[in-house]
Amino acid sequence: MRNCLRFLSTAVLVTVFFVTQVIAKPVELDWDALIPDEGKGAVVAIPKNGTIVGALKKEDYSDLTKEEFEDTVLYYEEQREDQSKSISIRTDLHGKSIRIAGYVTPVEIDGDNVTGFLLVPYIGACVHVPAPPGNQMVYISGAKKLKLDDIYDPIWVTGKLQARPLTTLYAQVGYQIADPEIQPYD
Repeated sequence: MRNCLRFLSTAVLVTVFFVTQVIAKPVELDWDALIPDEGKGAVVAIPKNGTIVGALKKEDYSDLTKEEFEDTVLYYEEQREDQSKSISIRTDLHGKSIRIAGYVTPVEIDGDNVTGFLLVPYIGACVHVPAPPGNQMVYISGAKKLKLDDIYDPIWVTGKLQARPLTTLYAQVGYQIADPEIQPYD
């Protein structure tokens, strides 16, 4: 009987913990919250020779000559080179459910839909101006129903933050969110 009660009380505690975690409201962050305080966080190196998310493919640029295509690839490589070789990120945010507002810089497109993008603090970041620091960008994958026509308006992104660096076509990025909830900025 005692073992049965112990099992039952453990099951109730686990259920309460699980339900609390599922129901917990995402933490709303501003962009400064992604920058670690001096001496805190983790400085992580950018993986060398790793996969580049959104890398240019020659078949997608058939209207360019070989030289024009190579110049375009070189341009983006130089943009990434201007960034630091390491990123200072807040590892304490890893796995946290967050909500953050920003602008879309498309990285992966399927027809008229943006499926992968950089969430950035200001419009045009990475494309028209040098990229922000890696801890001021979040790579978003698995986006649904985000149209190319909508990328000039700010949005809210909600999801589980991963403090994990990666390289995209435009920049080195310190954070990621997969399968986000996306809403217009209110």
